[in-house]
Amino acid sequence: MKFEIIENRKIEDKEERYFISEKSFECYPSVNADINVIMAYLNLGIDSEDMSVKCFWGFSPKESWKDANLCVPVAVEGELRLVEDIIAGFAWRIDKNKMWESYFDKKSGWYCIGNPRTKGGDKAVKVIKNLITVVDDTNSLKAVWVHPVFC
Repeated sequence: MKFEIIENRKIEDKEERYFISEKSFECYPSVNADINVIMAYLNLGIDSEDMSVKCFWGFSPKESWKDANLCVPVAVEGELRLVEDIIAGFAWRIDKNKMWESYFDKKSGWYCIGNPRTKGGDKAVKVIKNLITVVDDTNSLKAVWVHPVFC
């Protein structure tokens, strides 16, 4: 799956929350997303009208998070758009070969699923106030970063 970053777009006034008792992420307020890109048991929600990422949601028990000292990537504000012909209403697994791992930095409060190490050619975009996505030099999704509000 290929993505493109659209820079200098106003980010959505939404936030990612983590519900401790439910062991899950949700976007607040909720948004319309009719395409889901799946990693582990989590979903990156995309609106088929503009093909841009709108939210992150799903099941992720804290017990499965690996403790790590994370270095949050520098991100531009903007949009992450899917540049594939995808049919709305379906979900597409991005981690087919190996389930992505989750990491959490207790000191900073940042969570990452995917590859937390950035390298030359990687690009990061903040799509809502506490959600960053990273694509690699082939424009494939590499990681999703969240600084959740714990509820």
